Amino acid sequence: MIDYQPEKFSKDYATPVGQKLWEVLTAEANIARMETASDLDQPALKPLEDILLDEIGEPIFDDRTKQMAGHMVRQIMEHQGYVHDTSDIKLASVPFYKASRYRRADRVSLYLFKSSKNPRQIGLTDTRDGTKLPEAPDGGKWMFINTLSSPIKAAVGYNLDLKSAVKAVAEHGYLLHQFKRATRVA
Repeated sequence: MIDYQPEKFSKDYATPVGQKLWEVLTAEANIARMETASDLDQPALKPLEDILLDEIGEPIFDDRTKQMAGHMVRQIMEHQGYVHDTSDIKLASVPFYKASRYRRADRVSLYLFKSSKNPRQIGLTDTRDGTKLPEAPDGGKWMFINTLSSPIKAAVGYNLDLKSAVKAVAEHGYLLHQFKRATRVA
């Protein structure tokens, strides 16, 4: 079991709401939910929204309580072997407007861009701003789409071996790839 290090949330954690929040977040089933969400490239708090509304109630709407929940989740996820990946992912939901995403420490992420003229032409790089990408081969503009960290999604969605792509990006700074359409119109 992990011990929470409240730091700037010491006073909040000492309240019944703070204690209950930690109890809910560290429940084995809820840790599994956060891990699953993270493995699916979703914010860790996303699957817990209804649970927190039910278990914590009205206090979960307090900004300070939501911040403390994020602080707690970070410690829980790091204890489980995850690292912080991205902040401020919009959920546009209740009670959380945005949350952080985590990834397994041994899992890599590349930034995926598509050409504005050919959506099957992709560029991968290790920077979100895309400055390492050369001009798109078809004369289009590179548009950021998402991060790609799932070997299965890379293989199925883009006909791409993620480990090879990571090596190419490490060596050249980018990888250009055109994938074939998965299905054809009859």
